[in-house]
Amino acid sequence: MLLFNQITQVSRKALAIMAVLFLSACQFQPLYGERAAGQGGGLEQVGVASVDSRVAQQVRNHLLFLLNGGFASSEKTHEARLSVNFSNKLSAALPSVEDSTAGTVTVRARYDLVDLRTNETVASGSRDATASYDRTGQVLANNRATRDAENRAAKEAAEALRLAIASDMSQL
Repeated sequence: MLLFNQITQVSRKALAIMAVLFLSACQFQPLYGERAAGQGGGLEQVGVASVDSRVAQQVRNHLLFLLNGGFASSEKTHEARLSVNFSNKLSAALPSVEDSTAGTVTVRARYDLVDLRTNETVASGSRDATASYDRTGQVLANNRATRDAENRAAKEAAEALRLAIASDMSQL
């Protein structure tokens, strides 16, 4: 019995030492926390290039707000260059487009994160977002529902882009 207790105490100590060594090797940093000086740029240092369509502008506006929190920073070290495509698919289960009662908007946003000092692409990726909407017999209501779905999908795509860019910036 005494030997069993000694072995158990030794194994507990060894397990505790291994846990401390394992956890000390972790490089955990909060995604939204403050960074120490000299540890790469924060999200407020990322600018977003101009875009050319209404849906792309919705993605850009939401992304700018998410990156900067509504405040403009004059010192930009990186720029996200966006390419936004979107599609609108009507329900294919029904025989004609006029009879369809549902639609789905898909927004695909591709980004290249460029270091402005060297003009080199340091990261890239793409994110997709979808939003569904109901159709009625009224043309204006359908147009508004489509636009609202585009805005919702654009906002969701911007949120996904922010997380991707934050992950890329933390790796730099």
